Amino acid sequence: MKKIKKITALIVTVCLATLMTGCDVLDRIKTRMSEETGAGEISEGEQTNPISNSISVGIMELDTFNPLITSSQTVKECMQFVYEPLFEVDEKLQPVPVLAEGYTVSADGRVIDITLKNNVQWHNGAAFTAIDVAYTIKQVRSGITPYTDLIADMADYKATGDYTLQIVLNYAIPNFVSLLTFPIIQYQTDMKTNINYIPVGTGPFMYEKQLSSGRMSFAAFESYHNGRPQIDNMYVYTVPDLKKYESMFEANEIDLMTGETVDLSEYTPRGNAKNNTYVTNKMTFAGYNLRRKMLSGAETRKGLAKLIDKDDIVNSVIYSRGEAADIPINPSSIYYYDTNTRFKGDHNLAAQHLGNDGWGLNYDGKYERLVHGEKQILSFEILTNSDSEEKVNIASNIAAAYNEFGIPAMVNAMPYESYMEKINAGDYDIMIGEIEIEANLNLTPLITSAGNYFAYQNTNIDMLIGQMGMTNDTEQLNALFRQYGDILTEDMPFSVIFFRKGDVLSGAKLKSEIVPSVSRPFRNIEKWSVTQ
Repeated sequence: MKKIKKITALIVTVCLATLMTGCDVLDRIKTRMSEETGAGEISEGEQTNPISNSISVGIMELDTFNPLITSSQTVKECMQFVYEPLFEVDEKLQPVPVLAEGYTVSADGRVIDITLKNNVQWHNGAAFTAIDVAYTIKQVRSGITPYTDLIADMADYKATGDYTLQIVLNYAIPNFVSLLTFPIIQYQTDMKTNINYIPVGTGPFMYEKQLSSGRMSFAAFESYHNGRPQIDNMYVYTVPDLKKYESMFEANEIDLMTGETVDLSEYTPRGNAKNNTYVTNKMTFAGYNLRRKMLSGAETRKGLAKLIDKDDIVNSVIYSRGEAADIPINPSSIYYYDTNTRFKGDHNLAAQHLGNDGWGLNYDGKYERLVHGEKQILSFEILTNSDSEEKVNIASNIAAAYNEFGIPAMVNAMPYESYMEKINAGDYDIMIGEIEIEANLNLTPLITSAGNYFAYQNTNIDMLIGQMGMTNDTEQLNALFRQYGDILTEDMPFSVIFFRKGDVLSGAKLKSEIVPSVSRPFRNIEKWSVTQ
């Protein structure tokens, strides 16, 4: 009897709360009713996923479901089912509208006008508008999210209508909309880290309920703007550690796992998992210090680059976890134009380039030249980060190739902080580095004349970057990227070694093709299907 009175009182509360605050509170109170009556509780040993048309994911280190401020990689991945960006980039690194409908770029490249989709709803029934986007940009610009650097060169922004937004840049930036890949949150979303935060997005799945401790259900969003997902439910499990996470995947208790979470150079999943690989924008390179007399000539740098056996490094050092390249453009990109498929060292071409800079073999089998009466012996120290065994092995591989050719080279491996101090001070000959290029393929940090690690300057490169920012025409961009790549391979301030591969592992249950990209490992989720 007491329980009936309790439920009756709670129903009265529901009615009052509905009048005052609407659906969101109603849903929360319904959840409380379920808890009061015992509904939704799943005891140990019961089936946790009663609906077969479902997938399961695991998350570790849950701090909040707010996708802008969570520090958990697995939560960020999980929230791709719930939240969406304005744009994503596809497998060819082309910007694709998600919450945006389209965009235009001004003649000077500084003003971008974005039209938003007008048929999008938040999971709580509210309409998605430009106010939500403006609020999200405000939070990103505030510095409390890891996405702030993406829009650091944004001078201003404003909602110009319910479904239009204008962004003003400090200067023209190539493919700027490719940077607008962070999740959009609803206006007035709480930005404090809260483990009890209820996610409300525009994506294909919406938060449904807590099933039990460590188990949550997300349901297909019936009003999703791209059409209802084919999968009915996503179950989310909180997992205590990486070992348990891996074992749950192997036992088919979770259906997805990415290389951002699991190091596939050390872990190989058993069973019939499918590895959906893609080429990331993480580029490993050998950088040359142009301040050094011996490295001031482009022909010398090109000769040294021709001695690097990139195929051997990819195959034997990083165990095929990357894709070799000669030009600093992601090989998956529509703008990549090199047709070379072999990246072996070439002694003949190396000798030719070195000869063009006056280097020749002496009686000791070393390369030397005479410059203004000064004899120079070609020899180098290769600086690398001792905290990374992989980087040390790459440096050692290159040093061995130089020594074999007659160029004395030694590896100087030091802790990361000391390594960076020497690079920033310009106190090195050759360095092994890695950079994650942004989705718009802009290499400005490595090549701008305003300052870079290599003391490299070329005003033509600066001009090309500006021109890239003034157009979104694919043909024009193709031509500009080709000029850009040709200049960098001619000047050779650094030599690309490889672009690292990324992975999305999917279990046997998922029968849809997963096509990840550098901006989102999980794309077109609403089209996924499972074997029931």
